Amino acid sequence: MIEELLYTSAPKGLKPGSHGFCTVNSTIGMAQTTAERLEALSGYRHAFAVTDPRAVLNPVNYSHVTLRLGGRPTHVLSRIANAGHDYTGRSNKLAHHLAFEQTASWPAGPARMLQAPEVMVSVWDGSLRTFAPRTLTLPPLPSQIPLSAWHQYTGDHGWAGYVAEQLLQQPQPLHVIFAPGTSTLDLVREVLDLLPPARRWEITFSTYFTRLPA
Repeated sequence: MIEELLYTSAPKGLKPGSHGFCTVNSTIGMAQTTAERLEALSGYRHAFAVTDPRAVLNPVNYSHVTLRLGGRPTHVLSRIANAGHDYTGRSNKLAHHLAFEQTASWPAGPARMLQAPEVMVSVWDGSLRTFAPRTLTLPPLPSQIPLSAWHQYTGDHGWAGYVAEQLLQQPQPLHVIFAPGTSTLDLVREVLDLLPPARRWEITFSTYFTRLPA
């Protein structure tokens, strides 16, 4: 089962008495401890102020982390991004989290799941609600996997293979420095596409790393 949570700044939250940065949507019956862990993953640092003409270049942080929730290993996919001004006129963010234990139904891996249509929420409609768990189906991998993003940003698609090799051989962090406007999730997706399907969900990542998650 997939559990979801949407977190942003609102004059009123889903929990009685909550306001400001708080949960506004979630799956029905989510445990309080799960909600609190997901809320703790919702940090975001604006690279550019919302009044800056470059605000559109604020990176979206797509991430895949693993946690222990209720004593069980759990995968969490997140999309956290600039959301303009909040109801008080201050900078805002919107964080959407998916939490689940089983990955066998999605061999394409976490990056392709984050990019699949209608999986991640990019705009909050203003409603406070809970909803039943969704069923998600991902498209299969294409027969050919062009490494166009790595070629576009580095001039050499071979770097995708280099990163994939490092991830398979070294159980340690690997960093890629990028310029504002780079399609970082495309870079991650192309690397994971090169890995064996059984290894894709072993890789955790953040496309806009600012600090270790809670």
